[in-house]
Amino acid sequence: MTSFQEDGRVVLHEKVSQQTYRLRIHSPRISAQALPGQFVMLQVQKGIDPLLRRPFSFHRLLPGEDSFEILYRVVGRGTWVLSRTPPGAVLSILGPLGNGFLIPSPQPSGVLIIAGGIGIAPLYELLIRLSDGRIPGREPPLRLLYGARTADELLPMSCFHELGASVSFATDDGSLGYRGTVPELLGLLTAKEKLEPQLVYACGPLGMQYRVAVWVKERGIPSQLSLESLMACGLGACLGCALPAPHPDDPLRPHYVHVCKDGPIFEAGAIEWQKIVGQQTIAPTFLFC
Repeated sequence: MTSFQEDGRVVLHEKVSQQTYRLRIHSPRISAQALPGQFVMLQVQKGIDPLLRRPFSFHRLLPGEDSFEILYRVVGRGTWVLSRTPPGAVLSILGPLGNGFLIPSPQPSGVLIIAGGIGIAPLYELLIRLSDGRIPGREPPLRLLYGARTADELLPMSCFHELGASVSFATDDGSLGYRGTVPELLGLLTAKEKLEPQLVYACGPLGMQYRVAVWVKERGIPSQLSLESLMACGLGACLGCALPAPHPDDPLRPHYVHVCKDGPIFEAGAIEWQKIVGQQTIAPTFLFC
């Protein structure tokens, strides 16, 4: 797929929850090519401070308006600078990058979507696309498990009213829904409802994705996991987003995939999770925040 470097104009910038913002950018060439699950590398302001672009997934795709939206949390200097960007500002964008979610045709009847924190960002457009292909009343609703540290960090419930999805919330402090993490909620519902989805999509912190990967692999469920990683280039040149993966020819040889170039979406079995889970060096991501 073709990628572009394009100057985009900010047409909407609003705070949607605690430290979480929605930014709409008029970008005709990129929005015309983008797919759910892909991302852009965004220069948050002109100049060299911050020096590097920041990666953000597509939250909404609006090709009819020549625009797209990103959803991000303020977690560092780059996103803090971006949060102060006014409508009308022009930002340099590189994209679309990476692979996109695959939506089977016809869709399987049982689809489970799992979002942790700002991991809801790329899953929202996916939910819209999945909802468009379903017949209300004749198919079970899409199932979304969505969690964060506190209710203030979740998207408003009104965002999901028109998607035809059954949403179960989890918060670490119990301020909304289940008290605990999304993987813990997944385990509870598995025991209580005997969840047996035919396809799982997920995005969230690496620890959450590991537990989702174990869950789907134990049950042989096809999955598409959108992984988060620090990125400097977004093109596979800096090698900063490498993750260990099974070697295609020799299981004993070291092998790596790159979240930006080979992903950000992977099957659960495409990553050697045992080599990365528990490492204290895993840094917070910029990809979805």
